[in-house]
Amino acid sequence: MKILVTEMFLSHIPRGKETFVLQKMSQFVKDYVEYKFNMSAMRGGVSVREIKHNRNGLRIFKLRINKGDRILFTFDTNRVRSEYRQAILFLDYCHHDDQAMRGRQIGIKEDRIEVVSSEEEVVDAYIDQQYENFDYDPNVIITRVINVETMNQLLDDRDEKAIYYLNDEQFQCLAPTESPTFLFGSAGSGKTTINIHKAYLLALQPIRLAYFTYSSYLVEDAVKLFKKIVEDSDEVKADDILKRVQFLHYNHFVSTEVRAYQMMTYEAFRLWAIERQPMLIKQIGLDVYDLWKEIRGIIKGMIPKEWIRYAIPISDFPYPSVVMEVMLKKGLAHVENDVLILHADALYEAKKHYLDRYTLQAIMLMHQLLDEYLFTHKMIEKEIYLSLDEQYCVYERKQRELLYELAVRYQFFLDDEKKVDENDLSRALLQKIIKKEVNLFDYVIADEIQDLTEIQIYCLIRLSRNRNQLLFSGDINQTIRPTYFHTGRVESIMKTSNTHLGFLKHQLVKNYRSTKEVVDLANKVVDLRIKRLGLNKKNDYHEIAIRGLSHAVYYLQSTNPQNVIKLIETGLNRHYVAIVVPDEAEKRNLERLTQVKGAVFTVEEIKGIEKDYIICYNVMSKFKSLWETILNTDVMHQNQYRYYFNLLYVAITRARQHLCFVEEDMPPSLFEYLSDELLIFSEFDESALKLSQISSDNQFYKEATLYERRELYEQAITEYELSKLEVAKHDIKRCQALMKNREGQHIEAGIELLKLKEFEQAANCFRQGQDVLRYLQALVYQDCPFEKIQEELLTFGIEDVISYVYLQPTRVSWLRRFNKSYAIHLTKRIQVIDHLMECIDEMKG
Repeated sequence: MKILVTEMFLSHIPRGKETFVLQKMSQFVKDYVEYKFNMSAMRGGVSVREIKHNRNGLRIFKLRINKGDRILFTFDTNRVRSEYRQAILFLDYCHHDDQAMRGRQIGIKEDRIEVVSSEEEVVDAYIDQQYENFDYDPNVIITRVINVETMNQLLDDRDEKAIYYLNDEQFQCLAPTESPTFLFGSAGSGKTTINIHKAYLLALQPIRLAYFTYSSYLVEDAVKLFKKIVEDSDEVKADDILKRVQFLHYNHFVSTEVRAYQMMTYEAFRLWAIERQPMLIKQIGLDVYDLWKEIRGIIKGMIPKEWIRYAIPISDFPYPSVVMEVMLKKGLAHVENDVLILHADALYEAKKHYLDRYTLQAIMLMHQLLDEYLFTHKMIEKEIYLSLDEQYCVYERKQRELLYELAVRYQFFLDDEKKVDENDLSRALLQKIIKKEVNLFDYVIADEIQDLTEIQIYCLIRLSRNRNQLLFSGDINQTIRPTYFHTGRVESIMKTSNTHLGFLKHQLVKNYRSTKEVVDLANKVVDLRIKRLGLNKKNDYHEIAIRGLSHAVYYLQSTNPQNVIKLIETGLNRHYVAIVVPDEAEKRNLERLTQVKGAVFTVEEIKGIEKDYIICYNVMSKFKSLWETILNTDVMHQNQYRYYFNLLYVAITRARQHLCFVEEDMPPSLFEYLSDELLIFSEFDESALKLSQISSDNQFYKEATLYERRELYEQAITEYELSKLEVAKHDIKRCQALMKNREGQHIEAGIELLKLKEFEQAANCFRQGQDVLRYLQALVYQDCPFEKIQEELLTFGIEDVISYVYLQPTRVSWLRRFNKSYAIHLTKRIQVIDHLMECIDEMKG
């Protein structure tokens, strides 16, 4: 039986009463089911009354909890979709101390009703009056979906991924379609929830589906939510459904497919650039992160389909000569010095119309030439890069030349060290796809695609057998990572990889995460962007706040530095607060301001995390001169400035309830524009700024584990330290080792993790560091089956594991444990042989 519970209900339960209320609520539902949905037949002691005269025709019932508390619920409502019509819908929790109520009892036999004192009559009448005009609309009231068996998890999951009732806007996105689908939406609009529900619906049929994300924690969250949906469904073949969907971290999937594990991270790039290219970096005059962004997103990550020459020697033309003749006649190509040169613009135009077989073959040839270019060119050609307009590259020609030189040196370093970066991995995957060495999927879903480069997105498209069977979701307003993501480019890539131009788009505008004031401020930033840069019809929209809470946006404007320090230090000592700064330099600046340790995030790091309270420090001051340029000069249609709007937007929309700004040098024009949305404080006031709630050791520890899952090891360490728990000492050492691995110190990290008995993570480090013997040791300590060990070592070219171990110059210290694994393997083999011999004897007999 399905049960619907509004967020309003959960938020109105008095603190400390949650478990008691859940028990009452759970018992009522169980009795209701046991007595076959007949309240009149339920056990004695149950008191239920109906609210009088609801003007919207909604039958609302009141379940008595005690003298002053009532649970309000309804059922058989036509306000939800048909599959929920028989569900109990818990609407609200009413708490009124020392009041009495008056009302009539509905649908319950008199001898089964607990005697109600006359003091309660007034409370009953008060509730009737308060809910006289109440109506339930699932499009504006956030509602969770649970069942009888999972009711006991309701309170445990208040801060975790929960299953929500999809509003009409979201539900429409699940409709079957024969076109690739793009799902674009604001922060907190439910994109991931829709993706998971889509995966579930598709998996009801025999299918091989891939769900890709860009981070490990998003994979974990997606798996958790998917399993909940499957468990709460009425489907009897739950195991089959779970097997049909693979949840994959994109880079991990590609690494496994191409058998390349020494992947270059930003941290490793930063060390290489600072240590080996200091003079060139100084000449370029950009921050290392900006260099990484340009190389990853443009020089190595862009698909330059508009600028490359689609040419093939006539002698290599793969189709009958009549195809070439038709191509030339239709103006789809021309011949130059015995080379056939395709007209890409004409071929893209042809896709809009019916394709005869000759035009289709011409388009397929163009696709083939593009693929060959992509896996044979690790970077776009220098001439193409230097000629890009400001829409793609904001730097002057001299800087571009130096940037390209840095990219060349970086690629030489990768090749020399036998390392790869994300774009190299994708090119290797593309080559395997073309050679048909990769098992394709029937359907591909990809979340947060704004974090991927164009070559990565192109590979995702190619991983689907049918390129109409795609669902991509993302938000251009959150594009701050080094990708140069643009919805128009994604659409263009889709058109390039397909033989037609059709695709379906959904735009989600309802924000279920943040308060109205936070959403209003985000909308004001969007309005300013439109005013200064121009309207982008595909990507500019206003959000609608759904969450009912209301809190002002604070701004601490103080001439006394001590007020700022008090605010920052208080925030650092609250588990529900995150301090957000624009970049690493500002993070170091903040560390000099206060000696208090705590979780400080750059906007890049906080992306993907939501907190009850966000304190933004110098998010606008950092770019004062740029903001003044944006606001006081003509920058219309200069999209390079969109990044600064996006940075501010992401910082703002991380806040669920409270948002506070501290700016040392606020751009005056920007402050003037935003000031109407801000509640300004001249002095620090802990109570007025809603920072009075003290955090416990366990709360800090829980946040630390969350940060570690998101690979935010620096922040995790500070939260583990703040927890002051003995168990956290081990966790801190693990995070320190994982930080080393991210910086490229794979072997050192693996050795430390091995000492900590973190065998799985140690194995990953050794595999990345190509230390085969230690990798084998970590697998053995994981009690990995011998068959799996053989399979893994085969990827390193080792076919005989036994000989590899026993012929080591020095006897390995873990030989006994290895022998045990091998003995188990041999025992299984012997059992198989014994069973085979028995079968043979039976056949002879």
